[in-house]
Amino acid sequence: MHETTAHSSEAHTSDAADAARRTPFLDHFFNVSKRGSSIKTEVLAGIATFLAGMYIIVVNPAVLSDAGIPFSAALSATVLISFLGSLAMALYARNPIMVAPGMGMNALFTYTLVLGAGISWEVALGCVFWSGVIFAVLALFNVRKAVIEAIPLSLRYAITCGIGLFITFIGLQNAGFIVGSDATVVSLGTMNAHLATFFLGLIATAVFVIMRFNGALVMGIALTTLAAAPMGRLWGDEVLVAWTGLAAWPDFSAVMKVDIMGR
Repeated sequence: MHETTAHSSEAHTSDAADAARRTPFLDHFFNVSKRGSSIKTEVLAGIATFLAGMYIIVVNPAVLSDAGIPFSAALSATVLISFLGSLAMALYARNPIMVAPGMGMNALFTYTLVLGAGISWEVALGCVFWSGVIFAVLALFNVRKAVIEAIPLSLRYAITCGIGLFITFIGLQNAGFIVGSDATVVSLGTMNAHLATFFLGLIATAVFVIMRFNGALVMGIALTTLAAAPMGRLWGDEVLVAWTGLAAWPDFSAVMKVDIMGR
């Protein structure tokens, strides 16, 4: 009886080892099949996530540049932080989550600390540095989880919705769908090639999602980009897509200007 059980256990172990050897490395490392997915699905989801979140590459530097930070330096920091954070999330935590700078923090930095309170952006960056140190300490001693759990669930939902509405507002503003107004704060913009391209992309993406096409978001973003590329060349007055080169060196000019002592 014991001998039969031992042989059965050895056979099971051998089969598991053979299955592991036959499984592609990425599938085995990230447990893709065990989680009910496939490499193809994850690649498409990764592309869609990148395209859906790449707005931060432009929007974050645009917001920070209002505070006086060079646009190229803010762009370099945004790209590097997003890359390193997402890489750590993938290789260390093994979670398919994109990590990038948040829209709430940059607005607080620019419009509350720098433009509102009159703090220099160098000192404000020092505040960000110390907040990062505090968060690291809280995470190290597992206090961060307790702090998050202390926030009411309704407030957590409200924060998420608020950030989503804030991003939506920025998108509608950049598209020209809404414009500033002295009487009503915001009002509808006028139809032009810029706004027409926005509607084309929005409607096409909505149709792709409703039809449940694989890679619907990717298809919508690609279609919108193709429609926007000729603007300013074949129609419209504003150039939306401009070629400035294949690659550029990152700008680290703002790194050593961080004032952590608040002088």
